Parts: sequence; C-alpha cells; structure tokens
Amino acid sequence: MRQIENAFGLQFTAAEPEHVAAFDDIVRAFLGFRPDIGDKVKALLAVAPEMPMAIAARGYFAKMVGTSETGPVAHAASERVAAMAKAGRLNPREIAHARALALWCAGDMEGATAVWEAIVAETPQDALALRLAHFTHFYSGDGRRIRDGVARALPAYGPEHPLYGFVQGMYAFGLEESGDYARAERHGKIAVGRNPADAWSVHAVAHAFEMTGRPEEGLAFAASVEPHWSTVNNFRNHLHWHRGLYLLERGRTDEVLALYDSDFGRDVDSGFYLDMLNAASMLWRLELHGTDVGDRWQALADVAKKRMADEELIFVSLHYMMALVSAGGDADIDGLLAHLEAWAAKPTTQGQVVADTGLALARAFRDMRRGRHAEAFRAIEPIRYDIDPVGGSHAQRDLFHMMLIDAAQKSGADAEALSLLAERVAMKPSSPWGWQRYAQSLEATGAGEAAREAGLRADRLLAH
Repeated sequence: MRQIENAFGLQFTAAEPEHVAAFDDIVRAFLGFRPDIGDKVKALLAVAPEMPMAIAARGYFAKMVGTSETGPVAHAASERVAAMAKAGRLNPREIAHARALALWCAGDMEGATAVWEAIVAETPQDALALRLAHFTHFYSGDGRRIRDGVARALPAYGPEHPLYGFVQGMYAFGLEESGDYARAERHGKIAVGRNPADAWSVHAVAHAFEMTGRPEEGLAFAASVEPHWSTVNNFRNHLHWHRGLYLLERGRTDEVLALYDSDFGRDVDSGFYLDMLNAASMLWRLELHGTDVGDRWQALADVAKKRMADEELIFVSLHYMMALVSAGGDADIDGLLAHLEAWAAKPTTQGQVVADTGLALARAFRDMRRGRHAEAFRAIEPIRYDIDPVGGSHAQRDLFHMMLIDAAQKSGADAEALSLLAERVAMKPSSPWGWQRYAQSLEATGAGEAAREAGLRADRLLAH
C-alpha cells in the first residue's frame, strides 16, 4: 500500500491507481443516485480489500440504509478502519473519515458532521465528506446549515470541474431550504442543464416550484427531464412523489392515486426507507383532502411492523407510526411507542430529538386515529416551532402542520384553528386546501361572508 493521488489532488492509501479511480467512480455514483453504488463498492473491495476508504465507504452506505440489519455492517467497517488508523496505516484525511464513521456508528450525528465539515474545510475536493455532511444536515432540519455547508466548498468547484453540477444542485437545495427560492431555482437549473440525470438537482428545482406555489410549472419541468431522472435508483420515486404533490394541489386526487399505484407507492418494501416516507405521507395528505385511500395503508403497516426496531432516524420511524396507526393493531402501535420511549432515553443525537419532539408527534398520530383530536392538538401545538430537528424538508414536514390544523378543527378549537389557517393562507396563498379549511373555520366562528369569500378563493385557484 502506498499514497496515490486522485485527479482532484486527494491522497489515498491504496495499492494501485486503478483502485483510486474506482473509488472516484463510486463517489460520482453516490452523487448521482445511480442504482449500482452497492455493486461498485463490492467490486472494489473484491480487488482492494485493504483499501481504507473503500472500507469506510461500505460503512457509510450501510449507515445510510438505516436499518437494524445494516447497522452491524457499518460497525464492522468502522472497527476495521479504526484499527488501521491505530496501526498508523492511514493518512490524516483517512483518519478523520475513520473518526467520523465511528462517531456516526455511536449515534453522534452532530459529531460526525463536524468531522466531515472539518475535512471539507481542509480538502474541499473531498466530495464524499461534502455529500455526507449534506445528508446529515438534511436530517437535522436546518436549512441554513444545508446551504452554508455547501457554500464553503463552492469555490473549489468551478464550471470546468467534473462535479460542478452536483455541487450546484446541493447548493440549490440548501438555498431552497433556507427560503431563497429564486436563487435555488437558478442554481438548480444550472445543475440540471449540466446533467439532467442529476436527480438531487432536479429535486431542488422541484422543491422551489412547490414552495412558490407553481404546481403547473413543476409538472411541466418534471415531465421535461423525466427520461433522464427515471434511470436513477429508488430516489426516482421521491420525484414522482413531488409530482403527486403538484397534482394534489390542483385537486386532481384520482391522478395522485394512480401515480401512487403505478410509481411511488408500489415499492414500499424495497428497503429504501424513502419509499415508505413517500407513501405514508401522501396517503395521509390524501385523507386530509377528503380522499378515500382504500386498503392501501395495510401494505405500509406490514413493512412498518418489520422495521419497528430500526433506530437511525426519527423522521423515518414517525412514518412507520403513521402506517401502524392508520391500519390498526394496538399491539404494534404500543410496541413502537415503547421503542421510541427507550430511544428517547439514549444519549445520542437522534435520541435527543425523539425526546424533544418525536415521541410527542408519534403519540399525537395515535390519538388522531383514535378520535382523540383534542389530545393530539395539545401535543403538537406547543412544539410546532420545534419540529424542524426531526429532519426532512419543509415540504415533507408541512404534513405535521396540516395535521395540527386538522386536529384543531376536529377538536372544536375554533379560534386556534382560525389563527393557524390565517397563518397558512398568508404563507401559502396559492394553496386551495388552505383556503378551503380557512373557509370552514371562518364559518365555524360566525364569519359567514368572509367564509364565502375564502371558499370562492379556493374555487378560483382550483379552476385556474
């Protein structure tokens, strides 16, 4: 083993230059959500079983899968690279990666993220560290950190850089999550223009259309690049989910259900947890729009029952809870709640989030499905400004705020519901659902004329 430099000036402990080139290809596959990432890692480890960064990559990707089965794989990889570091076989950057993986395996996401950011500060061309920090910032729910973590590396990725488009797309998503929608759309479209198969960049632009209330433009954009992004891994289902959000905003619920059945809802047992998130959140949204989803919850609950012991991301476990409470089965619901209670007692990054907000949300979901809407409202209302750390995007977490409104209305908290809906129509003036619910609350509080006007506003938006 010797020190070999890649095309971006990064040093690797490796036996052959071909192994370093193969690792770089893995990073490009990771950035591009290509379906062969796992195969590439296995192939590299088959010919370079002692390459430290190949072993670390295996650990990182196992952690990202986020199941109780892949956790031991990540721990084993971490122990191997930690032993190599202790034996003096790693260069400084690789030692830092070994440290980040160890922290992540120990449940210290904040600590791991800090190490990746330190790596990027020292060697901004380390796109693996950059993207991993982007991932954990996303699941911390802090849009500013998503944005700034990429901004610090931007000068190292000029237009001539092979990874320029990927980094522009990551920055676009950070801009969107921090509320800078116009710049997010601009940077995202630069990235998509560079590589229309770059699913994360397509995703950033899709979010910009969602947050600015332009569903028709969003549908047109998604269709224009679908032949490219439809070739990526299961992340493509999340892009179909965004199409579903646009359709739902236009009141085209039959088309949403058809898209659910044909695309993003048909592969919930894939092992790719985002598939479950897409499906569960859309079914609940459809029901909030008054749509009967039939027996679709049962397939999700069957998956959730197998995943109750997972302990990686509370955002994911909350969607398992949605499925369980929607399909029934008190023993499973109680079992997951007991697991969350135990998780909340652990001194880990995610354990703290479970304690702060996750457990309250999970109990509120149960209460909603059992008709205890007042209890659900009282659980969510005090924490509604503290929900972001559960992770995900603003668009994904918006469901929790819709649930709060629904619980307020169904519990007879008319004044509170009216206030929440006044906030919502001010923030999302192009959303028919908000105006429809606002009309209901205005009517309930005796403001008949204002209710009629709000109802007409919703009708005009749907007819547009």
